[in-house]
Amino acid sequence: MRNWAAAIIIIPLAFSALRAEPQKNISAYTVGMVYVKPGQFIMGSDESFSFEGPKRVEFTRGFYIDIYEVSNAEYKIFIDATGKEPPAHWNKGNYPAGAGNKPVTMVSYYEALAFAKWAGKRLPTEIEWEKAARGTSARIFPWGNEWKSGAANIRPLIGFSRLKNAGSLPEGRSPYGAMDMAGNVWEWTTVWFEPYPGSLDINPSYGMKYKVIRGGSYRSTRSMTHTFTREVFEPALSDEDIGFRCVKDY
Repeated sequence: MRNWAAAIIIIPLAFSALRAEPQKNISAYTVGMVYVKPGQFIMGSDESFSFEGPKRVEFTRGFYIDIYEVSNAEYKIFIDATGKEPPAHWNKGNYPAGAGNKPVTMVSYYEALAFAKWAGKRLPTEIEWEKAARGTSARIFPWGNEWKSGAANIRPLIGFSRLKNAGSLPEGRSPYGAMDMAGNVWEWTTVWFEPYPGSLDINPSYGMKYKVIRGGSYRSTRSMTHTFTREVFEPALSDEDIGFRCVKDY
């Protein structure tokens, strides 16, 4: 369940700047992915919720990450090849007409995990996801530190938004070239919701209860699309605005 915010003690508690980074050439086996170089980056915030800090330096090895969230058309290939159950809103094993390039949703963490394994990939850790979205200059949004209209598919001030085709808003690309890391759909990570290293935060939701999801969705407000924003969801459940993307080791 995602109405966990009421149960969480929200103690506001920080960060910085902008730089494009080079990408590595990718092989045929990693077509549709971009390379995230090994090295350090700044993760977390000291100016947000207590469970999103402290801000600190983390390190990742080099890895590839999908440019786009996994689409309905891609997930359909997986369903047909494995005989797995399709998402609940599909009709007779088929996604809605015209929705092939939209991110697949209504997929639990375990179903996303199965897809990733079948595809020869895996799901990202929370550290990997944030680095791919944020780069090495502590960006607040994937494109920089200031909000940019038209860069993310989120809930407008008036009315509602809808799920868009993956990659519809190229202005929102991350420093490495990954699309839709702010808005469109939340994305599963492998991490259980736990306090960060060095955190003194106490939270009844910590433990092996919820998986961390990242990135915000078309139903989210602007503040939920920060590169350091953490949300949680029960791994056995699914929702209409939660999808995923995969990573692969270098």
